[in-house]
Parts: sequence; C-alpha cells; structure tokens
Amino acid sequence: MPPEGPIQLMKSALLQQIIDGMPHDFADPHDDHRVTREKMAPLHGHPLLPDTSVTLAEIGAVGTGLLTRPTSDADRGLIVFFHGGAFVSCDLQSYLFFAEFIAEQVGVPVLTIDYRLAPEHLFPAALDDCLSVVAGLAELGPMQDRLVFMGDSCGGGLALSTAMQRRDAGQRLPRGVVSLSGWVDLDTRGYPAGGSVSRDPFITEGFLRARARDYLGPQGDLRDPRASPARGSLGGLPPLLLQVGETDACRADAEHLTGSALAAGVDAQLDVVAGGVHGVQGLVNLGVPEAVAAWESVRRFTGAVLAG
Repeated sequence: MPPEGPIQLMKSALLQQIIDGMPHDFADPHDDHRVTREKMAPLHGHPLLPDTSVTLAEIGAVGTGLLTRPTSDADRGLIVFFHGGAFVSCDLQSYLFFAEFIAEQVGVPVLTIDYRLAPEHLFPAALDDCLSVVAGLAELGPMQDRLVFMGDSCGGGLALSTAMQRRDAGQRLPRGVVSLSGWVDLDTRGYPAGGSVSRDPFITEGFLRARARDYLGPQGDLRDPRASPARGSLGGLPPLLLQVGETDACRADAEHLTGSALAAGVDAQLDVVAGGVHGVQGLVNLGVPEAVAAWESVRRFTGAVLAG
C-alpha cells in the first residue's frame, strides 16, 4: 500500500527546519497579488554587507542596479540578473540581496533589472523592459561579449525569453543562461497529476497558475513562447544551466526543457540539487548545505562560459 501524504525526501536538518517553519498556506492559490506581495516581503529586502557597492541608473528607460563586491572582477564579465517574485512582487531594491549572493558566489558584477510588475503592467511589459535594458548595454563595448543571463523563479523564464527574442532578432547573445528554479512554462505542462512527491514550501502549481493569470490577464495565452519559453524554439541558444531542487515544483518542466534543448542541439545542463526546494539558492546566507552545493554548480558553469 502506498504511503499516505507526500513523500519526504532526504534533506539537511537546517533546510528541514526552514521548511517546517514555513506556513502551509504560503503559496495559497486563492491569494491575490496583494496578499502575495505581503507574504513575500519578509523573505526579501535583507540588508547588504557594508562593503557592497550599488549604482542605480536607467538603461533603456528602465531602472537598474549594478552591484559589486570587493571580489567582483569586472574584467571577467557581467551577470544580467532577472529577479523572481512570481511576476507580481519584489522590486529592484528588495532583490539586491540576491544580487549580492550572485556577485559573491560567481565573482563578477551583477546588473539587476527593475522590470514592471503585474497585474498593473500586463505581459509583455516585463519582457519588454528586460529587452530594453539588454539592448542598452551596447554602450559597454567589448563587455557585450562577456554577459551571462541569470534569473530565479519567474526570472529564470524571463532570462530565457530575453535570449530567445534576441536570437530571433539576430542580436548578440550572452555567453550562457542560468535558470535557478526557473518557471519556464506558465501552463505547467510538466507537473505530475498527483503533484510533487514532497511539499515545496515556497510554491505550488495552483499558486503558479494564479500568478500566470495576473501576468497574462484572463485571456492571455499560457502557451505563448514569449511567456513560456519551454514551448518555444530552442535551437541557436547559448549554453544553458537549468538548476532546480529535487522537490522543486518547477523540476518537471526543467527536465522537459532540457530534453527539448538537447534535441535542438543546444548545450543544456540539468542540475537537480539533492534535497533542494524551489528557490533553495536564496538560502546560501544561512549556510544551508543544499544552497551551498547549488552555488558550487553555478560557479563551475559561469566560470566555464566566461572563460570560453
């Protein structure tokens, strides 16, 4: 007889403690965008380290923040960061802490895009903002050739969509794209009928579907490849790192996308973090072993593509 309830896979004691401390209704599909913003706010906006530098500027008429750490080597490259927040929450200021993680872990400066949020600004507003910023980076000159796109959750999908739109327009592509727990299919095609094998405390399928409607509007096409890059043509993209947690609600879609990318001749790497949940990368400051392992993998990938 199969066990009742979700199967609990092996996790570190620290990660399990965090999961146990999360409210079971954190990703409630009945929440609207306002409640979502209220629930997400305490998880973001953490203070930065005293020796972190942030330069705010508009690029392509869109707000950005360039964050550097003392260990950031601008000669190696630049990470263009597409932040998460389910398309409806978190602005640039509240996500600078994550950019700080990236800069510290990868060792290069990080440019964060302050794209417009839904439902006040429906699709394709966020994607248009991301494209405007990347187009505005042309003034960087030779640095254009040393970019990596990186995004977490919905930002992982935006990073992929931005690369695909630039490919279609015949424009310069980044050295690689890193999707961290990326939400890459708004139609949630890959979810198993019975749901995840273990509770993901940060995300549920129903929550994602509700936020997709906030982003696209009630009549928006969930299968539009500009919004759901997993449903688009993948040929001609640069190397991809698709990293998800073992019990991440977005894992199945990442697996499907990896297979499609490989079939299209793209150098695509699926990285399933043992014991990880959605957004596990954001727990590295707490010393969560799964998060530490996740960033080791990201560091290897970015080091390889920037050195190429």
